[in-house]
Amino acid sequence: MTDQWSNFVRAMDQCWLQRRFDDLRDFLAEDMVLVAPGGNGRIEGCAAIIDTYREFMERSQVSQFENGAVNVTERGDTAVLEYSWAMAWESEGASNQATGREILVIARRSGDWKVIWRMQVPS
Repeated sequence: MTDQWSNFVRAMDQCWLQRRFDDLRDFLAEDMVLVAPGGNGRIEGCAAIIDTYREFMERSQVSQFENGAVNVTERGDTAVLEYSWAMAWESEGASNQATGREILVIARRSGDWKVIWRMQVPS
C-alpha cells in the first residue's frame, strides 16, 4: 500500500515540477485547504492553490527536489501521508535550499483519492 502512496506523491510532484499545472487537478480536491508554512495563513480552493505552484515556478528554477519515504495512516476513505523533502532552487537571482516535512490529508472523492489538506513544516 505504501508504494501506491509513494507513486501518488511522485506523480503529483511531477505535475508542478514539469509545469503541468492543470494536471494537478487530478490530485487536488476542489475544496482543498493549504496551510502556509508555520501555520501563517491558509489558501482555500483548488484553483487558488494551483496558482501558488504556478507563481513559484514562474519566478524559480528548481535544480533539485527529493522526497523521503512516505509514512501512511489510512482509515477508511481517509489517509494521512507524511514525508520529508529537500529542494534547491534559484529565484530572482538568489540560490535557495530548504528541507522539511509534508503532511497531506487524502480523502476518497467519487472513487478517486484527492488531497483535501496540505501543510509543509520547515526543518
